[in-house]
Amino acid sequence: MVEEKYALFDTDFISKMHLIRKDEENYLIDRIMEMPNYRFYCHEQIRAELARHNIAGSLEWLENNISSSRVTCYGDENILENLECIYGDSSYLMYAQLLQTACEAYHAGYFALHFPKIAGLDYRNISRELFLESLEEDEMNIGTGNNLGEIKTYVLLKALKLKYDTPIYIFCSDDRNARSGIISIGGVKCISVLTSFIRLQEEIHFQREDAEPYIQSFLRLCDEKNQVNFKVQENSKERRLCKVPCHQVLDEIYEGKFEESLTGTLKYKE
Repeated sequence: MVEEKYALFDTDFISKMHLIRKDEENYLIDRIMEMPNYRFYCHEQIRAELARHNIAGSLEWLENNISSSRVTCYGDENILENLECIYGDSSYLMYAQLLQTACEAYHAGYFALHFPKIAGLDYRNISRELFLESLEEDEMNIGTGNNLGEIKTYVLLKALKLKYDTPIYIFCSDDRNARSGIISIGGVKCISVLTSFIRLQEEIHFQREDAEPYIQSFLRLCDEKNQVNFKVQENSKERRLCKVPCHQVLDEIYEGKFEESLTGTLKYKE
């Protein structure tokens, strides 16, 4: 029996991978969806963030994949329902603990500062309605630009891990600090835009000829953003990050010079 793999998308990964395209009908993220034996998920917050940023059709792409059941979108109520199956009346406390762990992995003190309603609840005597109302009120006060999408993705990650007890993959942004925060939770492997090229080689035999139009699209995107280098990990005892020209990194991926790290950083093979 083939083991299923569970994978989550974050906002930045969807938006960037949707910009890297072969043509108007073939996006690099579509190749990710072709990888066999993966079950793809996202949190409802990702949907909301893509709608807010309105990035070049990426929301439409996600909505189409949710409608076709290729991506399962979970809200907080869905997470609570799953936790209730495992923890019963303790599900609200467990959600709050998962939320706090996710917050602290990102920034010390974040939970106490931004979730005072949730932190102050009596979890022994509470309804689902009150819990969700308190959560929504805290989130409305947080506002935009405070990494709520990443935090909600971490909560969903932990809930899925409790349910399935298997490693979870996160297709996530190029923010190395955010990826390190994810890894600190444990049992997770990050896949970034760059390491997705290695993942696609392994999963669907996506060779250089197949990848070439996407590589050229990626390089044009880098030019538009005045990005000339990618940071990759040296083959040294210190494992320092070094800057390597973008085109060189993409060439060397297909020369087999790199391997993936848990944080989604490319590292030179020994």
